[in-house]
Amino acid sequence: MSEESLHEILGDIERSVRDFTGAEAVLAEAEQRRDRTRQAVLEQVKRLRAEVDAAHAPELIGLLRHLYWQQPGIHGRPLAEAAGLHLNDMLAAIGPAPSGIQCAHCGTELLRTSRSWKPRARYGPPLCPRCFSLEGDARSRTWRVESLRSRIVAQAQVPAPARDWRAVAELVLAFPPLSQKVSRGSATDRTEGVWRGWENARVIRNRLITAAADGDDTVGVSVGEAQLLVETALRVADWDTARTRDIIDPITHEPALALLTRLQRDVRGTAQAARERADAAYPEGYELSEDEESEAWRGTGV
Repeated sequence: MSEESLHEILGDIERSVRDFTGAEAVLAEAEQRRDRTRQAVLEQVKRLRAEVDAAHAPELIGLLRHLYWQQPGIHGRPLAEAAGLHLNDMLAAIGPAPSGIQCAHCGTELLRTSRSWKPRARYGPPLCPRCFSLEGDARSRTWRVESLRSRIVAQAQVPAPARDWRAVAELVLAFPPLSQKVSRGSATDRTEGVWRGWENARVIRNRLITAAADGDDTVGVSVGEAQLLVETALRVADWDTARTRDIIDPITHEPALALLTRLQRDVRGTAQAARERADAAYPEGYELSEDEESEAWRGTGV
C-alpha cells in the first residue's frame, strides 16, 4: 500500500468518525427534545382533565384516543395517569381501532384493542372473537368425542392365560432398568419409558398374585398395559437368551419370542376391534348428549 493511499484511507475514516459523532450528538439532542415535548403533552392532558367535568368528557376522550392510537411515542400508562385513569379504563373508554386485518372465516375486519394487540389464532389464520369462540367450541366437542372413543379402546381387555401374563411380567422384572444402565428420569427413560415399562410389569404381576390367577385361567389386561408389557419384554428378551429361557421355561414351555409375538398379535387385534366399536358408537360428526358430555369430562378428572 502506498503512502498516499494510506493517508487517503485514514482521512476517510476520520471524516466518517466525525460524522458519526455529530449524528450521535444530534440524536441525543433530539431525544431530549422529544422527552421534553412528550412531557409537555402530558401536562396539557392534565390541564384539560382539570377543566372538564368528568374523566369521560368527550373532549378528553377524543384527545386520548388520538394520542394513544396516532402518537405511539407517548406511552399509554403515563397518558392514562395524566387523564386520571387506569390504563384499562382508558382503553375501554377510547375504544378499539381498525387493524386492516380480516377474519379468515367471516371476513370481518379485526379491531386492535391495544398497541400490543395481536390477532387471535391458535395454530392458524387470524380470527374474529366470534369465529375464534366457535372454533374453540367445535374443537372442544371433537376432543370430548375423541376422549370417549379413546376410553373404549383403553378399557378393552386383552384375554390370555394367566401363565402367559405371568411369564412376560417375570421376564421384564428379571432385567431391571439399572441393569441396562438406565436411571430414573434420564433422557432414555423419558423417551422410551424404560422404568415405566418395568413398573407396569410389577403392577400386572402383583395383580395376578392378588387374584390367585394361575395356569389356564383366562385373565384380561387392558390394551394400554398389555401393549407396554409386551413392548418392554421384546426389548429385554434378547439381552441374555439363556437367562430368558431359564425365566420362561418354568412357567410355560412356549419359546419367549413365540409367546411375545402371539401376545403382540392379540393386543393389536383387541385394540383394532375396540377402535371399530368406538368409531361405530361415536361416528364422525356425532353430537354428544348432556349425559355423554358429563361422562367425557368425568373421564378427564375435571
